[in-house]
Amino acid sequence: MTEPTLPLRFTCVWEGDSAGVTPAAFLSAVVRATGLSPTALPTRSSSEGLSRVSLYVPAAPPTTREQRAAWTRALEPDLDSEGLSVAITVGAMAQHGPALVVLDGDSTLFTGEGIDLVAAHAGTQEEVAAITAAAMRGELDFAQSLRRRMETLRGLSVSVLDQVRQDYHFSPGAAQMVSAFHRRGVKVGVVSGGFRELVAPHATDIGLDFVKANSFEVANGQLTGEPEGDIVTAETKETCLRSWASELGIGVESCVAMGDGANDLKMVRAAGLGVAYLAKPALQAAADVRLSRPNLAALSALTLPD
Repeated sequence: MTEPTLPLRFTCVWEGDSAGVTPAAFLSAVVRATGLSPTALPTRSSSEGLSRVSLYVPAAPPTTREQRAAWTRALEPDLDSEGLSVAITVGAMAQHGPALVVLDGDSTLFTGEGIDLVAAHAGTQEEVAAITAAAMRGELDFAQSLRRRMETLRGLSVSVLDQVRQDYHFSPGAAQMVSAFHRRGVKVGVVSGGFRELVAPHATDIGLDFVKANSFEVANGQLTGEPEGDIVTAETKETCLRSWASELGIGVESCVAMGDGANDLKMVRAAGLGVAYLAKPALQAAADVRLSRPNLAALSALTLPD
């Protein structure tokens, strides 16, 4: 019986339109890391300040996720280009790109942490930021840590959220990334441990297809210091990934999930391709792809075919 084969795509992306990695150098690095003998040559392209080299292998022996992760880790230092990111996709994703991309909110789709910005108006920003950082490193239970942070906001006027929304910005490259995915028919969602009052208006502006986040409980025009409804946890994030994929009639192997903290681990591991964005060590170690520069457009460049 002939051994089954699957397509693989090796892609590296870096900032700048010159220098970086040549197709020949990329081909040599892939051969050294994998032992494969690709028959096609890599292609190189540049767009919106990003350069990329991509090598498509239409028929490769089956690989495990762990094997592809090991190849990625071998390619990164071998290519030795500052700020370079590497992705290896397989199967339908290698051929057509993902069908669904699910992003964390705070410190991923958006710069900074929304609750820290709100806490600045309550005079508790330093305390809240310290708890946030520990939770993102995985040192604290996320739901408990969120309640502790929200308690410091009790009595704050709900009007403060309108002010904070003005300082709650997308990460660089967000619009280009979403536009690139939508042009190829890829759905994009955000599932955030942050707050819907901040996330949802911006998500609508940029045209996201799915949104899930926490909500502030409000009474008499003031924050009560409690969440309204269930808290978005690591389990919630994985559930959203699976639920949205099911709604679209696709498997999670066709999905990309990206985040920065420990509460993103479950969805990053569940997706067909898991991405760490400027991430804490625990997520860096678990992810298939590591983005070390603040430019979300690199995600679409890494995962969409030529």
